[in-house]
Amino acid sequence: MINMYEKKYRKLLEDVLYNDLINDSFSVERNDRTGVGCISQFALGINIDIDQYFPILTGKKMYPHIYESEFKWFISGHTNIKELQEKGNTIWNEWANKAGDLGPVYGHQLRNFNSQGYDQLEATIWAIQNEPDSRRHVISLWNPNQLSQMALPPCYLYFQFFVENNKLNMFALQRSADLFLGVPYDMALFAQLLLYVAEKTNLKANNLDVKFIDAHIYNNHFEAVKTYLNEPYTSPIEYKYENEILTLKNYKAGKVIKAPVAI
Repeated sequence: MINMYEKKYRKLLEDVLYNDLINDSFSVERNDRTGVGCISQFALGINIDIDQYFPILTGKKMYPHIYESEFKWFISGHTNIKELQEKGNTIWNEWANKAGDLGPVYGHQLRNFNSQGYDQLEATIWAIQNEPDSRRHVISLWNPNQLSQMALPPCYLYFQFFVENNKLNMFALQRSADLFLGVPYDMALFAQLLLYVAEKTNLKANNLDVKFIDAHIYNNHFEAVKTYLNEPYTSPIEYKYENEILTLKNYKAGKVIKAPVAI
């Protein structure tokens, strides 16, 4: 079976790095907040079937404890990174203050929107169970009222669910997408969110559709991307999800390909 997720992911990298002249997509050089610089394209996306495989890359090494701990941290509503660090996850270290706090970021907006006690996750689960045909199964993490209090505004900021024939689909919108370092872990987190909500609503997780508005490769990631694109990749990864536990059945990590984080 062809690993369609990794094939589509590599196509995104190739489109941005080399420009896809066939589809008239052209990358633009952009200055950015980090000062590193990047090349970007507008509104790229990936659509995959979660009922068939889990989106984890095989052409380079990924660390399941990273996306698993970040997802649990996200749905807990917590915003201090100490519990991530206890799991060996240091991806938020550069943005937290000395006490480990990030302000009212992702999980806070999910479980306590605008610090007013509104739990978007529970409300969405209830709505899917009781009003499955509604077009309002929406979770929004973008809260202008509290952006100034956040160490970093959310990159993934919108989720919408769609029920069809006892299956659950999810659309995710990401305003800013670091294609090489960030997106592989973002995709794994999105998949876990879909699986989590599907299990809570007794539905089967089905389709995951993700749109990246600013899809970019940092200038100091070019060589790492080229190295990855020259690596082979294997068949899609089968998995089991039960009682909020994700188990990958046949995952073998690829080689370690390092690239610096743009802060």
